[in-house]
Amino acid sequence: MSEPLHDEALVNLYLERISALSVSAFDGADVSAELDAVMREAVAKCQAAGGPQAQGTLAVLAKRLQERADAAEREDQSLVRNTFLQAAQRLPA
Repeated sequence: MSEPLHDEALVNLYLERISALSVSAFDGADVSAELDAVMREAVAKCQAAGGPQAQGTLAVLAKRLQERADAAEREDQSLVRNTFLQAAQRLPA
């Protein structure tokens, strides 16, 4: 099944930024305020595209955040998993 119409560069940008925050969380830092800011920015940038691409970009980002959380779970990295799950929860339903 193919992914919906989306902006791949935008998805990758935010995955990289959230990944960096997950490393900081793994090292014991409280990243919740930064994560909130990054996710507000991500939602705003994705929605700025308008139309089906906006929804597609948000859907793909949510899917990939969940995939990264699942991978961190398999690797027994609960702080990393939590960072990705918290990011996904900050996306609009």
